[in-house]
Amino acid sequence: MYCRLNDCIALRSWKLVPRAYYVDGIREARGLSPEEFFVMLACDGEHDVEDSPTLRDLMARGLVEECEPGDGIDDWQRLRLFSNRYFPHINWSITGKCNFNCLHCFMAADNAPMMEEFTWDECLALLDEIEGCGIQAVTLTGGEPTLHPHFMDICREIARRHLTLSEINTNGSFITEAMLDEFHELGLSPEIKISYDGVGHHDWLRNRPGAEELARRAFELCHAKGFRTRAQTNVHRGNLDCMYDTVKWLDDLGVEEIRIIRTSEAPRWEENAHGMCLDIKEYYDAMLELMARVAASDMRIVVDVWQFAYFNPRGRWYGVHPVQGSCERYRDNVPVCKGARGTIAVSHTGELSPCNQLSGWFAAHGISLGNVKERPLHEYLIEGTYLECVTTPVSKVLERNERCAACPYWRLCLGGCRAIACTLSGEFLAADKAKCLFFHDGYLEKVPQVLNSAGGVPYRCINDCE
Repeated sequence: MYCRLNDCIALRSWKLVPRAYYVDGIREARGLSPEEFFVMLACDGEHDVEDSPTLRDLMARGLVEECEPGDGIDDWQRLRLFSNRYFPHINWSITGKCNFNCLHCFMAADNAPMMEEFTWDECLALLDEIEGCGIQAVTLTGGEPTLHPHFMDICREIARRHLTLSEINTNGSFITEAMLDEFHELGLSPEIKISYDGVGHHDWLRNRPGAEELARRAFELCHAKGFRTRAQTNVHRGNLDCMYDTVKWLDDLGVEEIRIIRTSEAPRWEENAHGMCLDIKEYYDAMLELMARVAASDMRIVVDVWQFAYFNPRGRWYGVHPVQGSCERYRDNVPVCKGARGTIAVSHTGELSPCNQLSGWFAAHGISLGNVKERPLHEYLIEGTYLECVTTPVSKVLERNERCAACPYWRLCLGGCRAIACTLSGEFLAADKAKCLFFHDGYLEKVPQVLNSAGGVPYRCINDCE
């Protein structure tokens, strides 16, 4: 019998993850047993494959299909071997330049303009490295990524290389009908994440008159063209009162999700905040009130409150971000940040950091984990400071913090968020004080109480909190 891989399947092998496959359009690779792997390896349309229960199972799962002899697979599907550690996704700031001068920008080390960006040759070199490391998904951010003179060329290269453009983080100023039409032609379907900081307040935080109208126009255009959108919304003292109206407006527009972020103690915001920053308890309490109002409404939008909770009022489910682990399946060798372990963050200067939310903090403190403009990316994914940072086990946080060692919530919390720990305590391995407050002040119980008080079908928790 002659068989081939399904068109959307590609075989991959990394150090420590030797047998895996990608599904086109899905960020994470999936593991295979040795038997599954070797059967799929033979399914190239060019060799007769022995019938077996494993082959039949792979067919039933849609991974392989029967074909005519010679009906082969393309280069993207063929097994690729990588000497580096496995990372499925890169969050790439292609430029620091922006047509706004946002007061809170976490990419910035101070209030100075960020004028560096990747040249076209540097873009091509990094794209070569992305392919050469087995990274499948790319998020483009900035600055304002659409301001890069080769923005569409980068998107075309992503499509040509059969990579997935998963997200574009933008202020929406330069989204055009022609751009979105070309995305369709290229087979790209990124989620377009548009900054929108509240009805009547967006212009202030973005430091640009007319910014709010540009964001609204971008949402409308993206929806007219069939692209999924998410609002990225900062909350602070100045716009807290308009958060419900903001969520309602976005829901009426058809935006699928809003991510509400406490405008935090990043270097630039510290210079500009002037008392506008909500403290952690204020943030939690204000977001509980907002969640209660949304849950009691007829909205359909998914609400994701950064480092706190997320819920779907239509599906009646919720989760809490501070629950990072499971008491039942606890391991002290899991990475301190699952996000950083799966996503490579590259700033507009080429600097690597655990996440782009920490890039400005690292720059302000003179910390460098490596620079992809100076050395090839794959070298950093084999050994060195960057790899040591993002693979740091939670046991290191436990060793560093006596309170964590004695905490009954440790196996759920795992020390919390490294970005918040750095900004609040100034140390990468410090305990995340925000998560201490979450667990010890009862917010784990308050979130479902607030959601279920809205009536109707009770909300189902998708975390493992036992």
